[in-house]
Amino acid sequence: MKKLLIILAVLTLAGCARPYGQAEKILNQEIVTPKTDTQQTKVTVTRNKQFIGGGSGGMCKFLVAIDDKDVALLRQNQFVTAYLTDGPHKLRVSNECNVLSMGMRKTLDLVADGTPQEYVAEVGFWGQYRMWKVK
Repeated sequence: MKKLLIILAVLTLAGCARPYGQAEKILNQEIVTPKTDTQQTKVTVTRNKQFIGGGSGGMCKFLVAIDDKDVALLRQNQFVTAYLTDGPHKLRVSNECNVLSMGMRKTLDLVADGTPQEYVAEVGFWGQYRMWKVK
């Protein structure tokens, strides 16, 4: 019996593991397409996979916006890569399910300097949005 429980637990955890994939819904092709004639910075935003996550759970997508321009919708374990002209920018994630989000969002100031940057976003246990730079 104990062995069966261990096998079931391992299979359940393995079923939760999903590889990261690109965003299925891109809202602004211009921002996600690199330009060869302009100095740009590659900025990637990834939404963490979470077992539970405040009000959004896994049903609502994250809306990623840069400088108040919507870029993409992210499900859990998805990412979007944007190419930004060098200089200061505002990076924001919020919940596409406006009724549930109650205006919750997270905004970070970033400086595009030619060095690739990576950010991770998630919803905390109490529904707060978190985002931080990992590279």
